[in-house]
Amino acid sequence: MVKVNSALILYFTAFVLYIIAVLLGSDNLELFSKPIIIPSIYYFYYISIRGKINYLFSLSVLFFFIGEILHLISREDFNISGLIFLLFPYFIILHFIIQDLIYYLKKQKIKFNTFSFYIVVILLVYLFYNVLMMMIEESSFDFYVYALYGITLLLMGVLVFVMQLNYTNRTILFSALMVACFIVSDLFFVFYKKFPDLLALKMINVTTQELSFYCYISYFIYRTKFKLYGKQNIHN
Repeated sequence: MVKVNSALILYFTAFVLYIIAVLLGSDNLELFSKPIIIPSIYYFYYISIRGKINYLFSLSVLFFFIGEILHLISREDFNISGLIFLLFPYFIILHFIIQDLIYYLKKQKIKFNTFSFYIVVILLVYLFYNVLMMMIEESSFDFYVYALYGITLLLMGVLVFVMQLNYTNRTILFSALMVACFIVSDLFFVFYKKFPDLLALKMINVTTQELSFYCYISYFIYRTKFKLYGKQNIHN
């Protein structure tokens, strides 16, 4: 328990220091704090599941870390390369979410005929379209990268919301929080790119981005324990 707490303390300490660095515009503090965030939260995952790691999940965390470091070195020089590294984990996460949905479908039928489901789908499509229109002036390759982000987030959002409507457990809860953080973070990344003088936009972007790692790790910890201990009740 002490090790788990120490890993989380290190993560949240680095998280807070990074937020302070962004607020103060301190490059040195940012260089010190940001590289600690992902390794510390991954260590929390490692000790929580007692070393029985998932290598595909670990690869996704590595891609997240490389993308973050590239943007830390120089967002201007490594913007697209960093975004590509950050995009790879989205494909992996989408793969996990599809696996989850298939598992739950075998246990219980899913209902789609709810008003809230259609409202969320319409909202996600609306956001996807309008954000892409904001990026229409980018080069063709850059635009395709942003489009892939949008499509992947749209699919993740719809699938996770479907599971959230039909089932209740901590794995699904953290997957929903994770995807919500991804969507908000990426939306405000685009907003800040268009309006770089507004610090509040950047603060929302970086806060939700770093918080998404905690939600992702927590989602996979519960997902791993659920399978390790052979729990068959989908409401656990």
